[in-house]
Amino acid sequence: MTVNKTRRGFLKWTGAVTAGVMCGLIDALPASARETIGYKVSIHNIHTDETFSGVYRVGKYYSPKAFRQINRLMRDHRTGDIHPIDPRLIDIVSKIQKQCRCSQPVELLSGFRSPKTNTMLRRKSRGVAKNSYHTKGQAADIQIPGASTKKTRNAALALRAGGVGYYPRKSFVHVDTGDVRTWTA
Repeated sequence: MTVNKTRRGFLKWTGAVTAGVMCGLIDALPASARETIGYKVSIHNIHTDETFSGVYRVGKYYSPKAFRQINRLMRDHRTGDIHPIDPRLIDIVSKIQKQCRCSQPVELLSGFRSPKTNTMLRRKSRGVAKNSYHTKGQAADIQIPGASTKKTRNAALALRAGGVGYYPRKSFVHVDTGDVRTWTA
C-alpha cells in the first residue's frame, strides 16, 4: 500500500492500518477476553446443521475470523455459494437474540441466496423479491427458540434497524439492513 501524500490520504491510510491491526488483535485475544468484552451471537443453520457461537465483534471492530465462519454458515445451502454477510445484519440478529433472552442458537432458515436460487424461488412464490436483500448478504429469515414469532417480530421492530417481515403462518421473521419498513405475509 502506498501512502498518499495529502493529509486526507495519510489519514485514510493510518485508519486502514489501525483497523487492520485492531482486527488482528481481536482474533489474537484469548477466548475468555473476547467473551468478556465482545458482542456475541449464536446461529444454527437448519439446512446444514452447522452452528456459529461466539464473539463476532469487539467495540466497533468486527472479527475477520468470525465473519469467515459466519459467511460460510449463512451461505446459499442450495448452491454452496458464499457471500460476505453485512455485519449490521449480525448486529440485528444478536440484539434480537438478547432481547428475546434466548440461550439457544437463533435458527437460520435463509441467509445469503445466490441469484440462481432467488430466481428459482421467485418462480415458486410471488412473495420473493426480485432484488432481494438475501442476494446481497443483507437479510436473514429466522426463528428464535422459545420465543413466539410475534415476540421475535416485536423485538426486531423495536430496533428500527431495517426491514422486518412477519410470516406468522410459516413461523419466521425476515430481518434485513435495508430501509426501516415492515410487512406481514
